Amino acid sequence: MPSISTLVTDPDAFFRDRSESPSWVGPALVVTLIAILGVVAGVIRIRTMGQIFERIMADAGGGADATGFFQAFQLAGIVIGFVVTYVVWLLYGAYFYGASALFDGTGKFTTTLKLVGWGFVPSLVGSLLNLLIVVYRFRIRGFDVPSNLSGQAAAQYMQQVNSGPLVTLAAVLGIVFTLWSGLLWTFAVKHARQLSTRNAAITVVLPVLIGLGVGGFAVFNAL
Repeated sequence: MPSISTLVTDPDAFFRDRSESPSWVGPALVVTLIAILGVVAGVIRIRTMGQIFERIMADAGGGADATGFFQAFQLAGIVIGFVVTYVVWLLYGAYFYGASALFDGTGKFTTTLKLVGWGFVPSLVGSLLNLLIVVYRFRIRGFDVPSNLSGQAAAQYMQQVNSGPLVTLAAVLGIVFTLWSGLLWTFAVKHARQLSTRNAAITVVLPVLIGLGVGGFAVFNAL
């Protein structure tokens, strides 16, 4: 069986040789690492954004209860995001399995799900790079908080926090990784469902286009 490196150098061979008896271990590990990296990045953001929100509420005459609610809300979002990572894996697998049936695809759903999981490797790389960017922006470089964060000043400052060259870079890389995932999913579905490369590409194109649209919107907002 080819090494993991063939996922990059020869994805067709990688999925072909794993389609007979694919394992849960590799794809599950990929998805789990994505979820963990998302949690770590989210916690770092919460700690910084919580301090900023506390300043905003203090300048606006709000109390500590609002800050606590904000942090609890953000923490709940992180927990939900961890679970959603696995749900997304399941939904992608289900969609590819169902869509490939239009081309008379054959093969087990579990095989499709396992091979599709490998298609999230680009997301894993993206999550790692995103974590590095978050660490640099929020922990190493930090932000200079203005003395007054009330009204329009608060809105302008939050726009500054959520934009900039590194945010734009992360969004652009997200588009690149979406295209890479589309390539991997094409070969994953091809061998999981016994399709031609063309029909497999048609099967995966809709989620990829949606991902590209989301990525383009993220780039626009980061500018």
